[in-house]
Amino acid sequence: MAEERTEEVRVEGPGDENRPITSYINPFYGNVGLAEQLLFTKYFATLTRAGISVLRSMGTLSRQMKTWRFRKIIWDTKEDVEGGMPLHVCFKRNEDIFGLLYANLIRVGEESGRLFNVLDRLSKLLERQISIRRRVIGAMTYPAIISLVAMGVVAFLMLFVIPQFANLFSQFGQELPWITQVVIDTSNFLGRNVLNILAASVAFIIVIYQVNQSERGRYVFDWIKLRIPVFGGLLQKYLIALYARNLSTLFESGINIISAMKISNEAIDNVIIRSALDDVVKEVEGGIPIARALAKVEVMPELSTQMIEVGEESGNLDEMLEKVAEFYEDEINFLIDQITALVEPVFILVIGVIVGIIVLAMYLPIFRMARVVTGGSTGGAAAGM
Repeated sequence: MAEERTEEVRVEGPGDENRPITSYINPFYGNVGLAEQLLFTKYFATLTRAGISVLRSMGTLSRQMKTWRFRKIIWDTKEDVEGGMPLHVCFKRNEDIFGLLYANLIRVGEESGRLFNVLDRLSKLLERQISIRRRVIGAMTYPAIISLVAMGVVAFLMLFVIPQFANLFSQFGQELPWITQVVIDTSNFLGRNVLNILAASVAFIIVIYQVNQSERGRYVFDWIKLRIPVFGGLLQKYLIALYARNLSTLFESGINIISAMKISNEAIDNVIIRSALDDVVKEVEGGIPIARALAKVEVMPELSTQMIEVGEESGNLDEMLEKVAEFYEDEINFLIDQITALVEPVFILVIGVIVGIIVLAMYLPIFRMARVVTGGSTGGAAAGM
């Protein structure tokens, strides 16, 4: 034991951070993502299973993580545990990184002497969460990327191609078709005000960000997110799947249902749904069954609440919650496949229509002038005869 302690004392901490200058303007610098939490949890589970002490594990892991802030948190955790602080308290102190669920499951593992089992369960939970989250974010990001590409193509045509045609048409002095004139006027407006438009866009984004930081603004934006066609339903299904799986994991680990529900609510990143689930907790505290309380707030469809009701009556609530989570994850995967199949052709059609209108507007005057020139030449030849 003395040799192990001496070995641990020789281990150096993460040291001082050498931050690049650009990091000071990067709002995401130092953020610890779910992927890095998963890596840490898997390594921690492997070391624990091998019989390595928490102190040695933390000392080793503090040098393996890529994010400096995370390395320091792990090293500080090692020092706090070495000073006699329980491990779950250290994780709870970093609740903004790990969350309440993580800290409470670590407490269960410490108290029951099954830390490896808890870490293994957390690894599987994070893997599922990362997998479904990536699919949801991908489904929501894909239309945004296509929209940006479409806007870039249209902006290029308006700012660089249309002015060339406008100069050409001005040399002929002919009256232009109305659609051509509208496109040229739009191009001129964008060319004269491009800097103002960019400044207004940046200001709009800043205002939206600041409003979203307020409680009322966050409520409004979260309400709008849930009302967006298709994507609102996708977001709600993702959050309920996350809630059901977290609640199942906590309840299965031995945490009482009220505490488990409160902890699961904290992981919901939407104030509308979280508020509804907080009302469910109050109803359950008042003695109402979970399924009936959920049915009142209408967060889940009737099929899911019936499954939870069966779980309550049969004493297999954790198993039924797991099935609810799987049901929603299947729904999410199906919906994402549908979105992916529909979004691409719709956007291709929209881009094609926009570009087609621009091309038509530019070539209509050319066709008209070609007819005039052809007609003029024919008329001149006839007169000569």
